[in-house]
Amino acid sequence: MNQQLPLFPLATVLFPGATLNLHIFEERYRTMISQCLEQNRPFGVVYLRSGDEVSEGRPTSRLAETANVGTVAEISANVRLDDGRYLLTATGLRRFSIRRILQRVPYIIAAVVDLPEEGGPQVDAAAHALRTVYGRYWQAISVASGTPIEVEDLSTEPEAMGYQLAERLQVPDELKQRWLETELSARLRDLASELLDELSILPPAPGLGNLN
Repeated sequence: MNQQLPLFPLATVLFPGATLNLHIFEERYRTMISQCLEQNRPFGVVYLRSGDEVSEGRPTSRLAETANVGTVAEISANVRLDDGRYLLTATGLRRFSIRRILQRVPYIIAAVVDLPEEGGPQVDAAAHALRTVYGRYWQAISVASGTPIEVEDLSTEPEAMGYQLAERLQVPDELKQRWLETELSARLRDLASELLDELSILPPAPGLGNLN
């Protein structure tokens, strides 16, 4: 779906289904959030790679370099403080791609288009493989630590499963952004590969066999 979306550049990646706690203190973003709340509209979170968006209402020499793919964020809870700041929780809904920037001052508004996820046999196969590696990974962790571990269940839906793991893995934000941008089957395979890399540095666990 094509739409216009106010954007909030952040040095972090928001995935669909994940939540983000924000402290809104800059005047431009107070205005943006106030309008989103009044109109019951979402905003977009985009990964900020470098630079600044604007300074004192004017473009700077270091304009924001943001990723082209972000996540639509819905405000799920908010508190407005006496001095005008906001404390809010936003929930990721779906991916979008920026088509063009419509304005930069006082904050970015862009024309965006939703990015639907793929389906089919490739996705199902990649999801099955990831689920298997995930189980073996935690089994190896339990053996290495000598402590039983209560493992968080993965979603039964491949898309939700991928975002769930991408959110939780401790990896650089640039890698998380790459996962956000890639097709679902490739994302699931990359996540499995990341877990296999972690497994390779753990002591061998009896009965796991060859994980590659």
